[in-house]
Amino acid sequence: MPAFIQLPGISTVNFVVSHRSDGDFNSDVVDRTLLRSRRQELVALPWTQLNEIHGSDSQWVETPGSRDGEIGDVIGTDVNNAVLGIWVGDCAPVFLIGEHLIVAVHAGWKGLRDGVLAHAHALMRTHDDVAIHGFVGPHIGQCCYEFSESDLRVMADLFGSSARGVDQFGRPALNVAACIRSFFRSCEIPLTELSECTGCRAEQYFSHRVRGERERQIVGVWRTT
Repeated sequence: MPAFIQLPGISTVNFVVSHRSDGDFNSDVVDRTLLRSRRQELVALPWTQLNEIHGSDSQWVETPGSRDGEIGDVIGTDVNNAVLGIWVGDCAPVFLIGEHLIVAVHAGWKGLRDGVLAHAHALMRTHDDVAIHGFVGPHIGQCCYEFSESDLRVMADLFGSSARGVDQFGRPALNVAACIRSFFRSCEIPLTELSECTGCRAEQYFSHRVRGERERQIVGVWRTT
């Protein structure tokens, strides 16, 4: 069964987080008709789910359901009842909530390195809004994310020493959550985290890194009136 979440003090913004029992939302392999059916079972509204490529390209949703299936890792909208879906295995689904806009981000370590969160923040400002709250859904924790020393140096240079972590076996690891917190702190945006590791929570989530699974969960966000 999926989880439904609201942010403190923002009753018009809603999140849904799929679990393993809700099925696979990997748009690279799941038939489009089946994918639409599964999304409707979660939330019976029009969805936009991009073809994510670990980049920073963005799409703007003018009407509910528009841009569905197009390429990008950042989605924004200012319309109500339009579900923005981010599908992930271990990457972080990150959301910026504005006074009028919502921007959703697929943030893997390469996207974080290449500034995908800054691109998302800039998209919001381009459309004359500012982020008042952030949300990050389940993603891989440092406990399960052994990382090379050379790449850790890059991430620590960008996000500070807290990007360095240690996994459950004592090996160098990337702390994705700390990288995301660093960005939101630098922008002075409050952040709510669903602190669940996709690697550890095998009963709930798929994980490419830990279990080699091709399946993906999805996190959707939408605003009601």
